[in-house]
Order: sequence, then structure tokens, then C-alpha cells
Amino acid sequence: MFGKIEGQRLNLAKMHIANYCMALEQEAGAVNVNHVVANINERFKLVPSQQTDALASDVGRICDCFSSQEVSSIDRGSYWKWKANSALEAKAEVEKELKALQA
Repeated sequence: MFGKIEGQRLNLAKMHIANYCMALEQEAGAVNVNHVVANINERFKLVPSQQTDALASDVGRICDCFSSQEVSSIDRGSYWKWKANSALEAKAEVEKELKALQA
């Protein structure tokens, strides 16, 4: 690996992957998080292959957290807005973010 991502940047990377998984689930009705994370890891080499299951587990827990949230929106003076992405938009976003994190 070229460098390490830790702390908040690591959390953000996992959140971007979780958001992508959730967009796939919303579009297809179900998602295999382990499969999605394994494919992302194979392409981007985020963690060593022996840690792929651990990464998938972390991402799965984040997906569970997001899907069980009680607050579905926030408004901070109309500054911060959340929007739903299609699976293609979410994939483009996660690829962009992961490439930025690799830099």
C-alpha cells in the first residue's frame, strides 16, 4: 500500500462504501455487502486480502447503523443538504472518494 488512511479519513472511506452498498440495496432490493466490499478491495487494494472480511464487517455495521437511524434529515440554516443517489451516482462518488484518499 502506498500510504495509510486512519482515523476520520478511514471512517469516511468506510461510510462512502456503506452509502454505495445502501444505494445498491435501494435499487436492487438486496445487497451482498461482503461481495461488494471484496470487489472494491480487489480493484482499489484498500486492505490486504486477509482483512477483506473485517472491512466488509465494518461496512456492514455502518449500513445497519444508517438503516436504523431515527432522524432522517437535518437542516442547518439550509446549508447542509442530504440527497439520495442512484446506484450509478453512488458508485461514481465512492470511486472518486477512494481515488482521492489514495492520493
